[in-house]
Amino acid sequence: MSDAYQLELLALQLADSAFPSGSFAHSGGIEAAWKWGELGSRESLTIYLETVIRQLPYGTLPFFSAAYQQQRPFAEIDQLCHAVLNNHVARRASSKQGRALLATAARVFGSPALDQLLQQIKKQNLPSHLAPVFGAVTFQLGISLEKSLQIFLYTLLRDLVSAAVRLNIIGPHAGQQLLVELVPELQIAVRRSADVELDEIAQTAPIVEILQVNHDRLYSRLFQS
Repeated sequence: MSDAYQLELLALQLADSAFPSGSFAHSGGIEAAWKWGELGSRESLTIYLETVIRQLPYGTLPFFSAAYQQQRPFAEIDQLCHAVLNNHVARRASSKQGRALLATAARVFGSPALDQLLQQIKKQNLPSHLAPVFGAVTFQLGISLEKSLQIFLYTLLRDLVSAAVRLNIIGPHAGQQLLVELVPELQIAVRRSADVELDEIAQTAPIVEILQVNHDRLYSRLFQS
């Protein structure tokens, strides 16, 4: 098996919804937005997803790239991500998914470097946020930065669309159509993320954050976030 082929299979494995990272339990704010009456149509869902994707280069992807490129110690990047995520719902979801992803990757891929990172997180009680963890994991697996960003963005969008389908906001076929329609947005996000440094992180979608933070106030909940 060639190295290129093996790396492609690793990328597909990470992008597979069957990879047990716990993301199926989170809606990324979709459930709260729907129950607060903001997602009453396919059009409003599309706008919501576009807004989330356009925020990523300015608020999430810089942490991913910094961890991948090892611009600073992982602990520093992770703690900075924790400070920026002052929304407790987003913090909790990001930390749970990051820890689950790393634990699974360390066990599945048998990487000593990932085992070491897992032990560091436990020893230092780091929050283990999803973006820096995902960047660190894909770096250790030898997947290119561009491909890693594509996987990360695809999995985020896939999980949001999956949540919308399970909430009956849209049907399965409409969900798959949305994935196709929003591919250009993912490509733009990858390009824009290259120009944003950690010191330039900003919140460009405050309404989405306000909706998400109200998740714990819902009377009944299907998802954790």
